[in-house]
Amino acid sequence: MNYTNKSFSEAFAEILKERQIKLRSLGTKTNLNYSYFSKIIRKKKVPPIDTIENISNALEIEPEFFVEYRIHKICEILYNNPQLTDSVSHYIFKLQNGITARVAEKKDKFGNKK
Repeated sequence: MNYTNKSFSEAFAEILKERQIKLRSLGTKTNLNYSYFSKIIRKKKVPPIDTIENISNALEIEPEFFVEYRIHKICEILYNNPQLTDSVSHYIFKLQNGITARVAEKKDKFGNKK
């Protein structure tokens, strides 16, 4: 499955355009008002996670397609497993600063090359 790193509103608008889906027909599938979708597209409304799941189901795509859903899941995991927070933060810092080890560079648990 492909994922997007675009905001929900941008990705949602692109899917609707590509598939030529009308807001009213999507509203019928989701029990949401077409004006709600219009607000999402104009970035005046950020849908909650259950709404992203509902829309994804109607569009027949996995909710993980949307970056906001993936971020929510990461936050949920960290909230439920606070012991992971430090190691995840450290890993993200290394990714941002290009300090990740290559496969050929095995490091011991203290970061020293073997």
